[in-house]
Amino acid sequence: MYKSITVLIGLVLLMQRCTSGGSMTEKKAVLADSTSFYTISVEYPEDKRDKEQVMKTFVLDRYNAKKEEWKIGGPLYEEERKISRAFPDRANIRYTYDMGFERFSADSLKAVSYLFTTYEYTGGANGNTLVNSYCFNADNRKVEIEDILDLSANKDIRLSRLLAERALSDTTLFFKDFVEAGLGLAYLKPDGVTLDREKCRCDGFFFGSNFRNFVVEDRGMTFYFDKYSIAPGAAGITHLTLSWDDLRPYLKKPLPF
Repeated sequence: MYKSITVLIGLVLLMQRCTSGGSMTEKKAVLADSTSFYTISVEYPEDKRDKEQVMKTFVLDRYNAKKEEWKIGGPLYEEERKISRAFPDRANIRYTYDMGFERFSADSLKAVSYLFTTYEYTGGANGNTLVNSYCFNADNRKVEIEDILDLSANKDIRLSRLLAERALSDTTLFFKDFVEAGLGLAYLKPDGVTLDREKCRCDGFFFGSNFRNFVVEDRGMTFYFDKYSIAPGAAGITHLTLSWDDLRPYLKKPLPF
């Protein structure tokens, strides 16, 4: 049994080069905790634009929730021990929760976006990977997708079709069945706007959710999707970019930048 260790490196000056288009970020905080049952590691940026510290709150909430959910002696831990006793030949499982981030800048718009990527493993062949994003303008205000795009009057469906078209132009990564189901388009009636509840076996589908994770760039907006969301698991996190010209019919005036 390992002793639980918590590490906090707060407000540490750390120059980090982000990947996949991310720019430099000057400062980040790191939290880590480890026991014989799990390892948890998270990080968040210390950016003055986030004056309400929504990113810090988001990360700390996730971090503390996982520590509580996976704690030694807790219900989940005891359930895993019960399974291990019933199947002694089963390999030991160590839960994993790992959250990191990338920073993206749109210099012409004076906007900054952060993309958080979270990997979680709780057994089985593969873990899952999820994304969350935050965007801030020059006034240090958090920008929501509704501040940028007009998704009313079925524009959310039309824009979802544009995303599907962009995805299916890459046949090595995306497949029609995955894309249209993930974006909700497969569940529409022949009129193209009415949800067929029998097809989706659901009470509803919120098409605006297709745009909830985004980064703003000089070239346009890039929308990110969880693993398994619109592509097979082997594709991992996926993303689709629409230029500002693509988005022009959907942009609100004035833009929040």
